[in-house]
Amino acid sequence: MSFVRKPRPYSSGLPGTPPLPSVPPAPARRVRPVRSRLPRPELPRAGWPGAVTALAALGAVLVLLVGLSGLWNSVARDWQFRSAAAGVTDVVR
Repeated sequence: MSFVRKPRPYSSGLPGTPPLPSVPPAPARRVRPVRSRLPRPELPRAGWPGAVTALAALGAVLVLLVGLSGLWNSVARDWQFRSAAAGVTDVVR
């Protein structure tokens, strides 16, 4: 018994399928009458440079906020340590 796959012919020998029915043409689109619009006032638009500048400013504010918060925490921890050390020295005396 051979397990080698045998080549298959391209045609199965069955009669061909009938051609597919043609698709009816799409209905014609209605054309809207052109309405006269009032001219809009030209609004100032922010371009890419403005958006990049705004993001850079927000990033700088965030960095400053985090930096100042870290500095404040460091000062507060130092103050607590000094206060605790002063209390210990008072007890020892």
